[in-house]
Amino acid sequence: MKRQAGFTLLELIVATAIFAIMSAMVYGTLAGVGRQLEASEQAAGSMRELHYALRRVAMDVAQLQPRPVRDDLGDLAGAIDTSSAAGAIELSVGGWRNPLRNPRGTTQRVAYVIDDDVLTRLHWPVLDRTLATEPLRIDLLSGVYDIQLRFLDRNGEWTEQWPPLSQGGDVDSSRRRPRAVEIMIEHEQWGIITRVIEIAG
Repeated sequence: MKRQAGFTLLELIVATAIFAIMSAMVYGTLAGVGRQLEASEQAAGSMRELHYALRRVAMDVAQLQPRPVRDDLGDLAGAIDTSSAAGAIELSVGGWRNPLRNPRGTTQRVAYVIDDDVLTRLHWPVLDRTLATEPLRIDLLSGVYDIQLRFLDRNGEWTEQWPPLSQGGDVDSSRRRPRAVEIMIEHEQWGIITRVIEIAG
């Protein structure tokens, strides 16, 4: 009589157990790879957001125009105003494109504020605004604790106010540009990021 060939119950249980263990290991590896991929995508997205924000601020600073403005209360404000009680940094910048040829110049008033840890860029449709002039807002970067600017004067000294107090507060001093501007952003993930932008002319 011929003996039947096949697996015993014990062999099937052992094979099933080995398959289950290997499946669990493969699943764990794939889940880990998925988590790493997700973390990498989040870090890359955060890095893109950071680079965009730094580029936007640097472009505005590089195109600084020596144009004082009237604020919403009619008071004269310098081309660079860091005296805001709300911590805003305001600048008059050039290079505002006008492809539709609207009746306006190419200089624009912009401000950078931190609102709920989000660095926001504001810009107004006019330079000399009134209380009724509403700014347009663009959120640039989340997770921002602080933004500061320092200015390099003609003597090679850094100051946190422009124009420096040593130059007086006359209209001519408010029309002068610094030689360079240092931008410092404190970010929750990336720490303190510093850029120095040279100002032409």
